Amino acid sequence: MNSQMEDLVLIARILKPHGIAGEVAVESFTHDDRRFEKLDRIFLRDKKESISERTVESFRLTAKGILLKLAGVDDRNAAEALRNMEVLIPENERPKLPEGQAYYDEIAGMTVIDDESGEALGKVINVIEAPAGEVFVLDLQGREHLVTNAGEEIRRVDTKKKELRVKLLPEY
Repeated sequence: MNSQMEDLVLIARILKPHGIAGEVAVESFTHDDRRFEKLDRIFLRDKKESISERTVESFRLTAKGILLKLAGVDDRNAAEALRNMEVLIPENERPKLPEGQAYYDEIAGMTVIDDESGEALGKVINVIEAPAGEVFVLDLQGREHLVTNAGEEIRRVDTKKKELRVKLLPEY
């Protein structure tokens, strides 16, 4: 199980107990909340970084969000013990994205390449979700630079080569 732990990805966080039968309300970090109904098992990580595998008994999508029922969590006290735990799944179990799209954790760490010259410009530090689209935080030789995928600067996200190809606008 140790080698598998490095391949886990965060998909949600447990918010709080829901009702008295052990269900928990979950904050999803995925684009498709229906994906939770296909999960048979998840991994929970507590604030001490300890990880445990859990079986998913049921899933409900309500007007207020996602509710999960985990095996062995049968009352409110047991559900309360899960508050703020992170919900993880093995990386190889997450849905494949269409060509040209990538998960945020795949983009962070990518090499930034000038699309015209092929020159390495730096690295992607982070991806921030904003109302107008994703904002990529780049480290260009020690200088922070922000680009959005809503504009023309991002040319291609290549997950195989771990490259973010860009055509940066001239600074003003």
